[in-house]
Amino acid sequence: MEKKISVLLVEDNRLVSKMSVLALEQLSCEVDAVATGKLGIAYADENPYDIIFMDIGLPDINGLDVISHIRKESKLNRLSPIVVLTAHSDRPYIKQSYAIGATDFIVKPFNPTKEAIQRYLMEPNKNPSIYQCNRMF
Repeated sequence: MEKKISVLLVEDNRLVSKMSVLALEQLSCEVDAVATGKLGIAYADENPYDIIFMDIGLPDINGLDVISHIRKESKLNRLSPIVVLTAHSDRPYIKQSYAIGATDFIVKPFNPTKEAIQRYLMEPNKNPSIYQCNRMF
């Protein structure tokens, strides 16, 4: 039996979260989905994940601050790939995401593929980028 890929999804939009969870589960991922930055930090501090998908516009804490916390403080996920999921696509925003430790940056909506997930896991320090993710809508 193939090992399930453990995923933390931090996304406050219910519809986007549900659609993402369904898509990830079809790719043999075991998903913990949370809707706030505080919960994202709590889950990342308590559970090891193979990959983390992080929204930036969260209701309580900016997703970039959550990523920064994980990179600096999390004993379990400091080196886990973290993929930013956001509607913001301006260049300074993308640069800031990479500067604080994001592995990749994907403009929503997204539909993860098995190949993209595997590439993040095999080469966590390389940016597979948007080309591996096709649009969900």
